[in-house]
Amino acid sequence: MKSIDDLDQKILRMLLKDASVNYETIANEVGTSLGTVHNRIKRMKEEKIIARIIPELDAKNLGFDICALIDVRIKGGHLEELQKKFLNYDNVCSIYDITGEYDTTFVAKFKTTEDLNKFVKELAGQKYVLRTSTKLVLNVIKEGFVPKI
Repeated sequence: MKSIDDLDQKILRMLLKDASVNYETIANEVGTSLGTVHNRIKRMKEEKIIARIIPELDAKNLGFDICALIDVRIKGGHLEELQKKFLNYDNVCSIYDITGEYDTTFVAKFKTTEDLNKFVKELAGQKYVLRTSTKLVLNVIKEGFVPKI
């Protein structure tokens, strides 16, 4: 585990709020020099604390109104094979190994139920898939992938 101090946390909070914020604005806001901000961000990138700096898109405003959580039970020994096959599908946002009745879960977003139906049928039709269970998200209360720092 990497450690970060208060200044790192302040910098990260600003980047999480707005990935396009410039270093000068960050420096002024957190009360340090431009060089310090540059060096801190560079170090956090090197240490993989910051994996990448990207904009956060609103899927609904892009027409992806359907969010599905798709659990998949896979015949033993073929989990990674199936997951790798779906890594680059445009609709797949996340793939997780999970515990319980199923082995993996996909978080995917779709524009139409027809797109969702086609995807689930393709997934369920894979050679080692034993069963799937699809849940639709009705309302997003909170969505994020990083705990508050």
